[in-house]
Parts: sequence; structure tokens; C-alpha cells
Amino acid sequence: MSEVRVLANVLLEEAVQGSMDQVRGSLRAIGLSGYAADAFCALVRVAEATAGDLVLKTRIPDSKIYYALNELVKMGLVEVQAGKPKMYRAVSHQQVVARLQRVLDARHRSEKAAVSRVGSLLEPIQIATRSPSTDLAYIVKGHSNVIARARSMVASSRQEVLLITSEESFLRKLEEGLVKVAHKGVNVRLAVPDVALKKDLERLAEVRSIVCSGRVLVVDQQQILTANRTMDGDSYGITSTDEMLVRLGLDYWESPRCCVR
Repeated sequence: MSEVRVLANVLLEEAVQGSMDQVRGSLRAIGLSGYAADAFCALVRVAEATAGDLVLKTRIPDSKIYYALNELVKMGLVEVQAGKPKMYRAVSHQQVVARLQRVLDARHRSEKAAVSRVGSLLEPIQIATRSPSTDLAYIVKGHSNVIARARSMVASSRQEVLLITSEESFLRKLEEGLVKVAHKGVNVRLAVPDVALKKDLERLAEVRSIVCSGRVLVVDQQQILTANRTMDGDSYGITSTDEMLVRLGLDYWESPRCCVR
């Protein structure tokens, strides 16, 4: 009878060991370190244990056991009771499943956000790479040069001009040219301060009241100029034919952060 009991215990231990190997492998697949997985598998076989007990059971180095236990506690798979020494115990299997599921759900959300972030970062890079233009953007230095470039862009327009500016002085420098192209049938859209415009321009253009700051000019949905002030009060501009930058300028017109109807 005693031999049967011994044999049964051996078979049971073999079955348990096989199950623990699968648990250990599954925990590693989820992301636990090898030492943490080993410590957890040892803890589920006892009611509770100290770090020293686990070192003896698992042969995890003294220098690594607390890292492994802290990893398990952080994930909610093990509870710790304060004392000298501290006692550790594994939570119930229902709690293990629930807490690992939360970890996986959080990881899925994080990975999904990372995928979206990669897509949003790659799109403008690939658009720029496919562009036939070798000079996608260049800098115009000096206020007079920025004005000259803006006037040239307005004069070259054939279909549409979009001007977003919070500076009346910038608007006035371009106003005459805007009137001329508007008379030629160019669609002129303005987001400008609440100031009086030339009558023809007010009649021919779509005008909105600006609520942001800055100077943006988009012509024929192909060119964009953004103008900024330097530290000493001078100006510089960046012009580009990049499709993504142009689209951002056009989209900004529709944003409530830019202007109101």
C-alpha cells in the first residue's frame, strides 16, 4: 500500500511539474522575467514564503530574488506582508487571470496607440519622399523679402488664395494684390482682424474673424508661406510646396482655433 502511495505521489509530482512548466512558459510569453516566473511558480506551491525560502527552492541568486518579487508584486500576482522577514504569497488563480488580463489590455491600448503614432509620423515623410520637387522648403529672411515673396505668390495665383494673419500691417501690404486677383475670379479667403477692408475686397472675398496669431498664406492649394517674427522684431518666412504642409494650412482655416465665421 505504501508503494502505491509513493508511486501516486511521484505521478502527481510529475503532472504538477508539467503544469508548472506550462505556467512558467506562459508567464514568460506575457512578459515576465525568467526569475519572476520561477519565483511565482514556487510560491503557488506553498501558502507563503520568505525571500530566503524562495532562494533555496528556486536557486535564484540572492542579488536577483527581490527584483523578481518586486516585479510580481507590481503586477499584482503576489501579495507581501510586512515584517522581519517579509512574507510573500501568491494571489488566487481568479485574481491572477484578472490582473494579467488588465496588463494585456493596457499593453494592447499602448501598442495600438504606438501603431497610430508611427502612421502619423510616416505619412508626411513618405509624401515628402515621393514629391518630385527637390526644394520642398526654403527660408526667406528679412521682413521686406517676406512681403515681396507673399506679394509674388498672390500675384501668381490662378484659382485660390487663403490668407490667415493676425497682423493688420501684413494684410495691408497684400491688400492691393488681393483685390486684383479677386477681380480676375480668384477665390480669396481671409481670416483677419476686425478691420475695415477695401470695399471690393470685402465684397469679393470670404472673410472670417481671426482668433489665433500668426501669418499663413496658401496659394492654389500648391504653395504655402508661413511668416514669423525673430527675437529682434524682424521677420523670416518658410515657403514650401509639400503636400502635407499645404493641407495643414488649408485645414487650419476650418479649425475653430483659427477663426470664426
